[in-house]
Amino acid sequence: MISKTNITLLLLLLVSPALFAQWEGRASMGINIASTADLRDYINENFASPGNRMADINTMIEFGGELGYKAGENLQIAVEGAYAFNSYTNITVNGKYEMNYKFISPTLMGYYMIEGAGYSFKFGGGVGPRFIVVDEIKPFVVTGLTYTSTGFGVVARASGSTALSKNVFAYIGADARYDAGGTPKKDGIAIRHRGGDLSVNSLSLGLKIGVSFTF
Repeated sequence: MISKTNITLLLLLLVSPALFAQWEGRASMGINIASTADLRDYINENFASPGNRMADINTMIEFGGELGYKAGENLQIAVEGAYAFNSYTNITVNGKYEMNYKFISPTLMGYYMIEGAGYSFKFGGGVGPRFIVVDEIKPFVVTGLTYTSTGFGVVARASGSTALSKNVFAYIGADARYDAGGTPKKDGIAIRHRGGDLSVNSLSLGLKIGVSFTF
């Protein structure tokens, strides 16, 4: 017959992971050095002037947040949301051309954690869908067009945190991303380039700083 003591111990074993689970949140901003070769070629071949060509490498501003759960001694599972954007503008006697493009990137992440007194390091990666928004205004056109698409992306990241107080930490991270954004369309019609539909892909390296907190 099972005693009350054994039942109590069994219940403690079942609920202890929840009791001692540690959650971590993070808010950050950073800069990504990105290559969007498809957009670059489309702009340079159709709308750029010789002195204002889109560069091979451009910077994108990123705002991000993350919520993580410590699932094991050295394992954390997290969900990240990131929003990165950039724009290109060219004004000539032929009028103004402008393109704004945005990457909305939710990612399921997995980390290996190394923790100490007042600090932690994390190494990991993840995958998730990518939502692309492209706003384009062509010369002598009053109203711009907005194109959207859905693709996928992968991330590899290393980060470190140091304590500012008991539960608040300064955060710094570096990552590499590849985002295959698909073919942006408006009402089923894509941007045409070189006789086909323009696709949006990005390869980037990023550096971000922010704050994290545990609870």
